[in-house]
Amino acid sequence: MYAEQRMNAVMLIEDLKVALRPKIREDGVVGRDEIGDTIKALIQGDEAKEVRKRMRELKEAAHRVFGPDGSSANALARLASKLKAYSV
Repeated sequence: MYAEQRMNAVMLIEDLKVALRPKIREDGVVGRDEIGDTIKALIQGDEAKEVRKRMRELKEAAHRVFGPDGSSANALARLASKLKAYSV
């Protein structure tokens, strides 16, 4: 499970750019001050603007893809048509 958490964190922070990584102390612990600083940065820092912008972009992309005229709906409709043609 730990490996999945690290992989998810990397994906959110480095790939999607919708999260921030808190600093980890030498003993491997994230202290309460660092958690507070990371939350503040996510709410009001310069990075917060970038994260919110990226989230809006991803939301709009999801609406385009999964909406009624999106590529996912169109692909599913084409698949259903092909399956109907084979079953008749």
